[in-house]
Amino acid sequence: MKERERSGGRFVVAFLIFGTTVAIAILLLLAALVVWLSEITGSFIASTLILGGFFAVLAALIYLLAIRESVERIRARAETVYEVARIARTGYEWIASKAAILFQLHDALHKT
Repeated sequence: MKERERSGGRFVVAFLIFGTTVAIAILLLLAALVVWLSEITGSFIASTLILGGFFAVLAALIYLLAIRESVERIRARAETVYEVARIARTGYEWIASKAAILFQLHDALHKT
């Protein structure tokens, strides 16, 4: 059992290191692309704007073509959960107010 737990911990650490190195590699590749584009355009700002615009368009396309429907389903479910929670809170407040009235009546009857 302990060997299994240790191997799970090793996997998590290895996965985190892998993710970190992938992120660093992507950042270095993007930096190299910005430098290359700045040599071509003659402007560092223009090269970053070109690259930023490209990734903004790419992100918009990915959203529209791949994840928009999923985001809508998640939003609809979140609205349903919110509505149920609101109804439950309203019901709880109604019951609490009725219970408070009953407790006040009980206290008033026992004081006299």
